[in-house]
Amino acid sequence: MNRQTNATKSAAVKHHMNTIRTLPADEAVGHARKLWAGMLDAKTYPTDDQIITLIANFQFAGIRDQLIADIPGIKKPAHQVLFAQTHGKPQWSRVERAQQLLLHAYTRTNNQHAAPLLTALGYINWWEGRGSKAHQFLQLALEADPEYRLARLSDRMIGCGMIAGWNTDKNTAYRPGGLEGP
Repeated sequence: MNRQTNATKSAAVKHHMNTIRTLPADEAVGHARKLWAGMLDAKTYPTDDQIITLIANFQFAGIRDQLIADIPGIKKPAHQVLFAQTHGKPQWSRVERAQQLLLHAYTRTNNQHAAPLLTALGYINWWEGRGSKAHQFLQLALEADPEYRLARLSDRMIGCGMIAGWNTDKNTAYRPGGLEGP
């Protein structure tokens, strides 16, 4: 965002949030999903305006949950995808792309709007079998917003030792690239 101040970044996100609020819920979710799908499918990083819009979309729980559920590219109900309780194999390259985009967005926001992005990063790391790293992202989310409910509940879930369902099957579990291969 070309070194914009935190106040300018925050104002831009709030402006987009106000625009989102004017839309019917299903239309707002539809616009957010289209933007997110385009970002996930693109080979380049999104524009600053697209990043601001993404950050704004993640501020709404209903949109956030759907965008997180869209990450693995599995056409199942959001609650099944969020808890990795599907039979289909996630598109792990898409999950990795989402992680890159969310980290990119995180570097362009401030603490006021960071918790949803950090929570999504926590989910990605949990899906990939990296519980400790997921916990770190969720702790960062709670530092940004100590009252952020999804981060708190997710951190408790991971702290209780819950394993993402995809990691219980060698055919659906995440395998990092490199020597281990897909």
